[in-house]
Amino acid sequence: MGEIIAIASQKGGVGKTTTCVNLGTSFSILEKKTLIIDLDPQGSIAASFQFNNNKLENGVFQVFSENIPIVEAIYSVGLENLDVVPSYVYGEDEEIELFRLALNYNKLKHVLKPLKDYYDYILIDCPPSLGSLTLNALSAADSLLIPIQCEYYSIKALGKFLRTIENVGNKYNESLQFKGFLITMYDRRIKKSSQIEAELRYSFKNMVFETIIPRNSKLSEAPSTGKPVALFDISSIGAISYLQLADEILNYNKN
Repeated sequence: MGEIIAIASQKGGVGKTTTCVNLGTSFSILEKKTLIIDLDPQGSIAASFQFNNNKLENGVFQVFSENIPIVEAIYSVGLENLDVVPSYVYGEDEEIELFRLALNYNKLKHVLKPLKDYYDYILIDCPPSLGSLTLNALSAADSLLIPIQCEYYSIKALGKFLRTIENVGNKYNESLQFKGFLITMYDRRIKKSSQIEAELRYSFKNMVFETIIPRNSKLSEAPSTGKPVALFDISSIGAISYLQLADEILNYNKN
């Protein structure tokens, strides 16, 4: 049976979508059948694979609003072992409606249940908040991965976010496991980065992934080409780092 991993953070701009796209691609390269679900109404997952609304018929919004089977909202990205479900929210009214519909916190859990027998990994890209859509993801997920930058404001909000996650887990999903903190956009040239990394590892021990995602120009450029970084430049440190992360998760799950 497959594993559902929610990728979430209360702070925007920490690399949730980048991680979802590139970890999913890395799993597929390592021959794990993977589905990426975009719960963020901004729709960045679709853009990352050169989909636009003209090419789409259904997405998360239609699954929630019209109760269509989720299989009708799954699209191949042209890469073996990798599919996506776009958010397909095409206006402000639809975005508001999606958040309202997501107040049924078990909706996504029921929708995804039959897919766990088909996919090895289902990755959920969450909005940068703990609103109804993220609560749906946490209710449906088996585990939670939190991207975090080695910056003061990211660390400052972490304690409150973790307490909230714990409360959500106790209320909606007692079996939710913590997959780990993923350090992103890491710049070894900045002394403060290494200090914060050391503090994270001291405080959270093995809850922090060994793999670190560095600041990398190829990771930044890849979305504008509509490709994950592994298809944009497989030799880049960004692509290699996400392959290492996928391998770390696979090896952890074997133990």
